[in-house]
Amino acid sequence: MTYKLAAPDLTWKENGAPTSTQFDDIYFDTQSGINETDYVFIQNNQLIQRWLNLNNSTFTIAETGFGTGLNFLCAWDAWRKSETENATLHFISVEKFPLTKNMLSNALQMWPSLAELSHELITQYPTICHGLHRISLGEGKVQLTLWFGEASDGFAALNANVDAWFLDGFTPSKNPEMWSEDLFKEIARLSDVGTTFSTFTAAGIVRRGLQSTGFKVNKVKGFGHKREMLSGVLENQSNTFIQRMSEHAPWLSVRSLASNPKRVLVVGSGLAGSHCAYQLAQRGILVEVWDEKDHIAGGASGNPQGMIYPKLAHHDTPLNRFYLASYLYTHRFLSNFDHSKSLWNDCGLVQKPITDLEAMRFKKIITEKTYPEEVLYQHNNKNEFFLPLSGWVKPKELCEKLLAHHNIKVHLNKPLIDLKQKNTQLWQAYTNDHTETFSHIILCQAYDSNIADTFLDLPRAAIRGQVSSLQVEENTLLQHVICHEGYVSPPVTVNNQTWLHFGSTYSLKDENLDVRAIDHQENLTKLEQILPDKKWLEKKGECLGRASFRCMTTDYTPVVGPIFNKEVLREKYAENLRKNAKWKSEETAQPLSGLFINIGHGSKGLVSTPLSACYLTSLILNEPSPLERKIEKALHPSRFTIRKMKRAS
Repeated sequence: MTYKLAAPDLTWKENGAPTSTQFDDIYFDTQSGINETDYVFIQNNQLIQRWLNLNNSTFTIAETGFGTGLNFLCAWDAWRKSETENATLHFISVEKFPLTKNMLSNALQMWPSLAELSHELITQYPTICHGLHRISLGEGKVQLTLWFGEASDGFAALNANVDAWFLDGFTPSKNPEMWSEDLFKEIARLSDVGTTFSTFTAAGIVRRGLQSTGFKVNKVKGFGHKREMLSGVLENQSNTFIQRMSEHAPWLSVRSLASNPKRVLVVGSGLAGSHCAYQLAQRGILVEVWDEKDHIAGGASGNPQGMIYPKLAHHDTPLNRFYLASYLYTHRFLSNFDHSKSLWNDCGLVQKPITDLEAMRFKKIITEKTYPEEVLYQHNNKNEFFLPLSGWVKPKELCEKLLAHHNIKVHLNKPLIDLKQKNTQLWQAYTNDHTETFSHIILCQAYDSNIADTFLDLPRAAIRGQVSSLQVEENTLLQHVICHEGYVSPPVTVNNQTWLHFGSTYSLKDENLDVRAIDHQENLTKLEQILPDKKWLEKKGECLGRASFRCMTTDYTPVVGPIFNKEVLREKYAENLRKNAKWKSEETAQPLSGLFINIGHGSKGLVSTPLSACYLTSLILNEPSPLERKIEKALHPSRFTIRKMKRAS
């Protein structure tokens, strides 16, 4: 598997319009591209009228073939002009040959009326890398989800409910591979009765493919010189089709019957909780944050400096895809959230192999060019990586800034003592001296999640880590984060003092949070391996430090998603799964309405918590997921309960 994608082979006309040499076809009509998009996709999906009568807070469009983004920009422009208040437009698109940022910029210069929107899109345009990418635009009112790769694979990876389809792309006669049976099946899976479509083509392969999955297809007048095009609506989904598309694993579903979020409680003010609270607050949701400690980010998130370190693998696994997507998302998020870089710096990270086995893995990734150079490349012709989008963050200060949002109220010294479901729509949260009611609750207390244990099997461990800090005179001691057996970040200046932060120890079954001299010695020994030109061990007596607990699950994967009642799962599925671990079920189960968890990020929380928060926000608001379905399953909170059932045979 390679995550690296080839850019399209383009030729450019005299007026600046791009043409694909692979498919011998144009990206848009240079004379009337905007008018064609308006007629074919916006008018024939009746979007303006539907937006005026919008009954919920989200409208989702999905498109085949992102190309130059012209259709998306036109839809965004129409959405903006429709003045749809308190609603969000989700636009999903796939592209096998994504344009580079420079190509996109050149192509969109042809449409000056869209210049403002084009500039924002180009600024936020993701690194070209295989997989799913979520971009927030228009102050959060527009969410763009891009899949870079094969169209049918992208829609198969998606978890969404699509309201309207823009079936675009190059002419079917020139690109028949895209218009496959698998594509039409996924279009139907992602649609509900009433979902509309429109397409520029009237080709039989498209008409028959849509009709076979339940769409009513109409031929209508085409745009300009084109005689005909197709539009229509999904009228039915047969039971046999629904069963065929079912995953037969309802215990790993993620959609619940939760009510609209009216008042949300986030338990924990570390990175996981702060990001969840912020993303919900940005969407206009009122959020309360409870923390049992007397200050924000009192756990592992309270370190003075941390590294953006995804530890990418050669193998294509759901966990690696999660960390890759999280890594790219985190860089985009921090770039928008802190333009001045007062809390972070994407100075890059040098990763050196620790073992011979890891050195072999590094060599394989370098030789096979698994990742594009914007993500990872060989450093100084050595068997080590350079990650240009990585760097360092001040975690505690980041949490404080995230929680300073006007829609968030933070309550310190306020532990969650107990939790009870009041009815199917509300939860009662018990604290020291009283009870409060919430529509949704997200548990983010890292390893201290005893309340979650009443609902879930959560095998996890608290791993003690001590970081060391040393005052230095040189603020240019190193330019990049360096990660080997330990790590060290470039020095930062606080109150006219320059500090070098490095570490960290990794201690299992150690519940002592006292800062220890022997741990400083261990960290200094690692520092001497990384920066051998100074006698760091001589400075042991000058070190300051901080100890905290990381929360790590037994499968080294975060726990993010909706909470099922483990007793209900056992009652419904245990007997059959004990007899046959591969048993598939049509008997559905619902997660507990409005209850979620977000823990187990270990030492990679700076990378994984922003996208995890985006994912939980999508579940709470019933919006398209930013994660691939296989990743959702890998993170699913019920996975440990299901494994126990299967192993009980």
